[in-house]
Amino acid sequence: MEHATSELREFISDLVIPHQRCNVNINPDHITMLEGTKIKKQHSRKRRAHKSSTLSRREYAALGLNTLPTKQMKYEEALPLHHLWKGYVREHLQLREGDEVPQVHDGRYDEFSRKLVKLDLHGAKLKVLQSKCSTLESLAGICVMDTKNVLKLLGKDHRVRTIPKSECVFGLKVGNMEFTIFGQHLNIRPAERSVKKIKNFVKPFM
Repeated sequence: MEHATSELREFISDLVIPHQRCNVNINPDHITMLEGTKIKKQHSRKRRAHKSSTLSRREYAALGLNTLPTKQMKYEEALPLHHLWKGYVREHLQLREGDEVPQVHDGRYDEFSRKLVKLDLHGAKLKVLQSKCSTLESLAGICVMDTKNVLKLLGKDHRVRTIPKSECVFGLKVGNMEFTIFGQHLNIRPAERSVKKIKNFVKPFM
């Protein structure tokens, strides 16, 4: 066995460039290069290839992957999304038939309001109650896109409108409960908002 290993070492060593021959290690199961520069280069190439396969946010936006057509979507096509959202929100808020909004003095109010702000709004029916831009007031529709700074609402006239969050106060209805949500506190991506520690920014609609 030792003789065979010695012959194998000599054979393999002859195949390796001279200054790397001292790094050849003979193993009963396989042969490896302990510090081969070729292996390091292969790993670095794989890392570069993996990075290059991922689009940056700027490239994502340049390709138009975060945009929606303004006049090619039908309101009726978004209704199934809204029905799914209604089931999701009841499960998320742990609501039952006949439940009422916890009042400010109620011990459940803080937890309930945090859950409400963390909601994924895709599919929710929203209405602009107040805005610094008067032309945005009373606009309503189903939310078809929620980004860091804007909401895109699909109205009954089949038009998608871009609503800046920070400029508006939104109305949201869940069953027989209505809420006002200040858009300036929604200025965060939905995925980040769902895990971020958030203060109380919601109040019952009076």
